[in-house]
Amino acid sequence: MEKVLIVDASKVTALFIKRTLEHAGFECDTAHSLEQAAELISQNEYFVGLSSLIYEGHEAGDGIDLLTANGIPAIVVTASLDDNQLKDILKKNIVDYVLKRPEHSEYIVRIVKRVFNNRKTKVMVVEDSITVRHWISAILIRQGLTVLEAANGEEACKIFADNPDIKLVLTDYTMPGMDGRELTAKLRLSSHMDELSIIVLSSDENSRTAPLFLKTGANDFIHKSASVEEILCRVNSNLEMLELLEESRDRANKDFLTGMWNRRYFFEHAEPMFVEAEDNDKLLSIVMLDIDHFKNVNDTYGHDVGDLVLKEFSSKIVEYFGSRGLASRFGGEEFTVLLEGVDSAELESYVDDFREMIEAFSMYCRHEKLKFTVSIGVTSNVKLGLDGMINRADILLYEAKTSGRNKVVCDPL
Repeated sequence: MEKVLIVDASKVTALFIKRTLEHAGFECDTAHSLEQAAELISQNEYFVGLSSLIYEGHEAGDGIDLLTANGIPAIVVTASLDDNQLKDILKKNIVDYVLKRPEHSEYIVRIVKRVFNNRKTKVMVVEDSITVRHWISAILIRQGLTVLEAANGEEACKIFADNPDIKLVLTDYTMPGMDGRELTAKLRLSSHMDELSIIVLSSDENSRTAPLFLKTGANDFIHKSASVEEILCRVNSNLEMLELLEESRDRANKDFLTGMWNRRYFFEHAEPMFVEAEDNDKLLSIVMLDIDHFKNVNDTYGHDVGDLVLKEFSSKIVEYFGSRGLASRFGGEEFTVLLEGVDSAELESYVDDFREMIEAFSMYCRHEKLKFTVSIGVTSNVKLGLDGMINRADILLYEAKTSGRNKVVCDPL
């Protein structure tokens, strides 16, 4: 696992930051000289580094240079910072700076989390001026973000269609062809405000421009005269809000133990899938799975091992069925998959291959080899409706259990 490197001549400060970040779940190394830091860098991978400005026998800012020269995003931690010092360190392509004050400890955690999450976050800059576009992109790349660029609204729409995982769009207002407002309106047709953040960056002085964009669906509006710091604060705040909303959705829709979709999410999304399949004559199947003798696992090894078995089993279900359907945990040791497009001729063998994979699988718990099997009920009788198919698959699952377990029982073709 990649770690955080904390470089500070003060052992007290370094320890305080280390404990703060470790409490937030990050693994940290500390160094109290640049020589010690260089040695650690040669032996470890760090996704971010925090460094003070001054070290004995070195020029101010050498700690930052050490980090950036090794490709490590740098955060400056300093007791004080005047305007001239700020200008100097901003020239060094730092991620951010934090003052050495107890009340700023939460911000240290926020910015480190931001750098960590940015590595898998994609954003787009839409600006017709190539100079301004490259300037904004450079600021965002410094934060570890993956940045895509577009010169106008039409180009932005094409890029977004090819990259639906874009989380934030930073767009100019006035552009040839499709302007920023039209782009905002078009993007909002497919992506809600809790899925995609749109920030408008404009030099327009009209007091009505900002509210017009916000009413069109923009999340934020920044004047082009804003400082780099303000732009970054707004970008970070918008990305953090998206993540909080995503976490909230996950808590509502995912099983807390396995991370699989829960029963509620399954029915919300299975119903429209079922309607679409009926309208387009698509093949649908319901697969009900239940771990055999799961109570014995809990009784023999304890519920903590039982939880590990559930996690391992659920990951196998998602890995095997996930690309072809909707997989969820219905409760306890029972799981349900809505399969799409699997021909009835191959259905039983396809599901039985999964059963065989589980039978061959083993895991180690407390130095003991643990194996388990699964019983499965399968139906493709769409005439029963969604609820009827689930009930029918459950009956077939019961037949698999009562006839010896570790088998697949399908409706006859």
